[in-house]
Amino acid sequence: MDGRIMGLLNRLGDLFLLNIIYLVSCIPVVTIGAATTALYYTTFKMAENRESYVWRDYRQSFRQNWKQATEIWMILLAMILVLGADLLLIGGMSQALGAVVALVVIVLSIFLIMMGIYVFPVLARFDNTIKNIMKNALIMSIRHLPSTAVIVILHGVPLLLLLFSMEVFVRGVLAVLLFTVSILAYIQSKLFVKIFKNYYPRERTGDLCA
Repeated sequence: MDGRIMGLLNRLGDLFLLNIIYLVSCIPVVTIGAATTALYYTTFKMAENRESYVWRDYRQSFRQNWKQATEIWMILLAMILVLGADLLLIGGMSQALGAVVALVVIVLSIFLIMMGIYVFPVLARFDNTIKNIMKNALIMSIRHLPSTAVIVILHGVPLLLLLFSMEVFVRGVLAVLLFTVSILAYIQSKLFVKIFKNYYPRERTGDLCA
C-alpha cells in the first residue's frame, strides 16, 4: 500500500482515538477546559508534523494545564450565564432600554466567542498568567479576523447542519460525537500554528508582539 495512504490512515486512526479520549474527558463538564487544551496541544503536534503519541501527549497537557484551564473555563461559563441572564431580563424592560441591553449583550457575546475559541489553543501553546492568556486570546482573535471568521465557521458546522435539516443535524451530531471534533480541531490547528508563529519571539515576556 502507498506510504501516503498508510500515513493518512494512521492519522485518521489517531484522530479517532483522540476524539474518543476528548469526549470521555469532557463528561464531568468541569474538565472541559483542560480537555480542550489537551485536544489542541495534541493536534498542534499533528499539524506541525512532529512526532506525537495521542494518549501520552493528551495526558501530559491535561495534567500540566488542569488548574489554569479549569479556572478559565469557569470564568467563561460565568460570563455566558451572566449574558444569558441579561437576555432573560430584557422582556421586563422598556422597548428602548431592552434594545440597548440586547445590543450590548450581542456585542459582548461576539467578543466572548472570539476570545473563547482562541483561549484554550493559546493556553496549549504559551505559558502565561490567566489574565494575559485571556487578554492575548482576544487580541489575537481581533488581529487575525479573517482566520477567526474561518475558525468560527468551523465551530458552527453542527449549527449549520441544524439550519439545513433536523435529520441531517441529528446524523451530523452523531458524526461529531464519533469523529469530527478532533478533525475540526486538527484543521483549526493548521490556522492557529500560522497565527502563533507571529508571537514566538516575545513568548517569554508574557505579552504579545506589537
